[in-house]
Amino acid sequence: MLDTNKPFKLANVTINPATDEITFDGNTIEIKSMAMKVICYFAAHSEQVITRDNLREDVWQNSTASNHTINNHIYSLRQTLAKLDSQTKFFHTVTGSQSGYRLIATVSQQSQLTTAPTDEITEGSTQSSRYTAEYNHSTTDEKTDLNSTRTINKQTYVKALIASVLLSLIIVLIYVVNIPKTYQHSSVLTTQQGREQSPAISQDGEILIYSNRTSRNSTWELYASKMQAPLQVQKVFDSGDNKDNFVSISPNKRYIAFIRRKAAKGIYIADFNAKRLTASNAKLIIPLNKTNLSPAISWLDDSQFYYSAREAVSAPLRIYLYDLALDRSEQITSPPLDLFGDIGNLGDYAAMVSPNKNWLAIMRSKKNAGYQLYLYDLVNKTLVATKVESLEERLNISFSDDSKEIYFVDQQGYLSSYHLQEQTIVKLSAKQYLGYWPLKVPKSNQFIMQQDWGLSSLTTQIIKINNPILGGDGTAAVIVNNNLSIRAIAGIGDDGLIFASIKPNYQVELWKFSEGKAAKLVEFNEKPEYRYPLSLHWRKGTQSALFSINKTCRIINISNGKDSPLCPDNENLYAGRFSYDGNDIYLPGFAQGNARAVKMGGTGYPIKELPQLAQANLVHENSDGSFYYSKEVSFDIYYVNAETGQEHKIIDRTYINNRYSVNDFVVTAKGIYFMDRVAVTQNAIYFYEFASQKVIYVVKSKDNYPNIVVSQDEKSIFLIESVDNNTSLLLID
Repeated sequence: MLDTNKPFKLANVTINPATDEITFDGNTIEIKSMAMKVICYFAAHSEQVITRDNLREDVWQNSTASNHTINNHIYSLRQTLAKLDSQTKFFHTVTGSQSGYRLIATVSQQSQLTTAPTDEITEGSTQSSRYTAEYNHSTTDEKTDLNSTRTINKQTYVKALIASVLLSLIIVLIYVVNIPKTYQHSSVLTTQQGREQSPAISQDGEILIYSNRTSRNSTWELYASKMQAPLQVQKVFDSGDNKDNFVSISPNKRYIAFIRRKAAKGIYIADFNAKRLTASNAKLIIPLNKTNLSPAISWLDDSQFYYSAREAVSAPLRIYLYDLALDRSEQITSPPLDLFGDIGNLGDYAAMVSPNKNWLAIMRSKKNAGYQLYLYDLVNKTLVATKVESLEERLNISFSDDSKEIYFVDQQGYLSSYHLQEQTIVKLSAKQYLGYWPLKVPKSNQFIMQQDWGLSSLTTQIIKINNPILGGDGTAAVIVNNNLSIRAIAGIGDDGLIFASIKPNYQVELWKFSEGKAAKLVEFNEKPEYRYPLSLHWRKGTQSALFSINKTCRIINISNGKDSPLCPDNENLYAGRFSYDGNDIYLPGFAQGNARAVKMGGTGYPIKELPQLAQANLVHENSDGSFYYSKEVSFDIYYVNAETGQEHKIIDRTYINNRYSVNDFVVTAKGIYFMDRVAVTQNAIYFYEFASQKVIYVVKSKDNYPNIVVSQDEKSIFLIESVDNNTSLLLID
C-alpha cells in the first residue's frame, strides 16, 4: 500500500511529499503544498476516476471550490510535470456521465529496508546469549573481549538513535517551512473616528499612508503613521477640505502622488517628509475630469509612476506612465471598448508594479462581467492574460517581496495568491471576507486590508421622506433597518415594499415591508452564485415581482419569496420592468458587447429586439405606448413618441451610482422624479414637471443609491440610505 508521507514515483518522476519537491533526471522543482496534496490523492487512488466532487470534498475540503479552480490545478500539474518529463502522459481527462481525471502514470515505492541500528542490536543480543553460556569456561581475556563488544554495540546504538532523531527533526522543519502560511487572524490597525480606505505603504515597510473621512459631511483627507506605531497618527497636510485619496509613496519616500478632488481635480504630487510624516508644496501635474474617481497610482522608480485614467465617461480606463522630469504621460495599455461593467470600473482598473520592476499587474474588466488579472512585462512591453478572475468590485493587488506571487481576493472572498512561474492559484485565508484591497507589508508575513463597510452591520436602511412638492416638510424617518446591506427596493402598493438585502457572505435575501413591519421571505432560494447588480419591479395588482439578477430574471411570489426562472439563459439582460398592462417585460442588456433592449412576453417568450431603444438601460412604458428611458452609457432621460418613433432628450443628468437599476427615475401623472449627483458629494431628488417642462429641486439625498419609490398619492418618497459607522484598516496575519 502506498505511503504518501514518504517518497514515491510517478513513472520516472520522484515525488517527495515531505519537501513538496518533484525530481527527474537530476532536475528538481518545488511545488505548492496544495499541488502536492492533489498528486498524493491521485497516487493513492491510482487508475481510479477522480471526479471534481472527490477533489472538492477530500482535497480542498471546501464545497464552494469551483470547477474552474480545480481544472486550473490539474492543468498546472500537467505543465509542471511536463517540464521534467515531456514523454510521459500522467493524467487522462475522463468525459461522460462520470467526468473527471485518472492518473495513468505508474505509481511505485521502494520497500523500506530494516535499519542498521536494529540489526546491530539483534546481533549483539545473540552474541550475548552465547557468551553467557560459555562464561564459566572463559578466560580473563575472553571476558574483557566480551565487555568491549558490548560497549561498542551500545555506542553504535546511541549514535544511530541520535542520527535518526536529527533526521526526523530536519524532515519536520523542511515540511513546516514549505507549508503555505494560512491567514485567518485580523486585528484593528487604525482606530480613528470615521472610515479609512485606500492604504499605501512605503517599499521598506516603514510608513503607512491612507485616507480618512471622519463623518458623512466631511471630506477624505490623508493621514500617515509608522508601522511600528500605527496608532500615532499624523495628518499629512495642515489644510483641510482637500478631498485627497488614493495615495502612493515614491520608493525614496521623498514624494507622494495622490488624487485631489478640490476645484482643480486630478493627480497631485507633493514633497514628503518621512520623519515628520507631513507633505508640502502640493502641485497638480495631471488634470482629470469627474469620471476619474478612483484611478490606480503605482511608482516605477523615484521619477516615474503608472496611473489609470479615462478620457470620457464612455471610455475605458487606460494605464499611463508619467515622467516627472519630462512632465509627460505615455499611454501603456489599450483595453477593448466593449467591456461590460459599472462606470468607474471599465477597462484597466487596478495596477501594481512588482518590487523587482519587471511586472505591472493589472485587473482588467471582462467583456461580460467581473475582472481578469493581466501581467504587463515591463522589459518586453507585452501584456499576458492569467487565469485569475474575480467578481469583486473593490479591487487591489500586491506582490510578494520576491515578485514571484501576486495577492488578491478571489471569487469567494478568500485572500489568495497567484504564482507567476507555476501559474497556480492558492487560497491563503481560512476565512472568507477578511477584508478587501489586500496590501502586502514588505519584509513581513502580514497584509493590510480595508474593513468591508459595504457589508458590515447597519450599512443601509430604508427611509420615508415627506414630499415637499405636495406640502410635506421634507423630513425623513427610518422605516426599515434589518442590519444588512439593502441594495434594491420596489413599491408593491399600500405603501408596501419588497427589497433585496446582501449578507456578509454576499448571498442575497428577499424581504417584504408591509403594514409597518419588515419580514424575510423565507422561501426565496438563496444561491451563492446570485450577485449584484440586482433590481426589483412589481407587477401591479398581483402577487408577483420581477427580480433581475445574474444577467437574467426570475419571477418572485411577494407573499413568501418563492422564485422560478423566467428569462432565458445566456441573454445578458438586466433591470427588467413590466409593461404598462403587465403582460410584457422590457429589459435592457448587452449582445456581443453592444447595448440593446428587448421586449419579452410575460411567460419568457417570445423575445423581440427593440432597435429604437437599443441604447436604453431603463425602459418605462406609458399607457399610450410611448416610452421614457435613460440612455446607455449616459444618465440622461429621453422620451420616445409612440406614433412617430422619434425621441428627444428631456432631462440632463450628471451622474448615477448604478445604471443597472429599474428605479433611478419614477414616472407619475404630473412628471418624473429622478436622482442626480450635480457634484461629487451633492446628491438630490429632482422633479421634472410635464406642464412647465422644468426641473424642480425636491429634497437633498444623503446618498446616490438609485432606488426611488414614490407612494401612490405621491406624498411619500422611499429611498435607500447609508448608516454612518466606524470602520478601520485591518492587519491580517
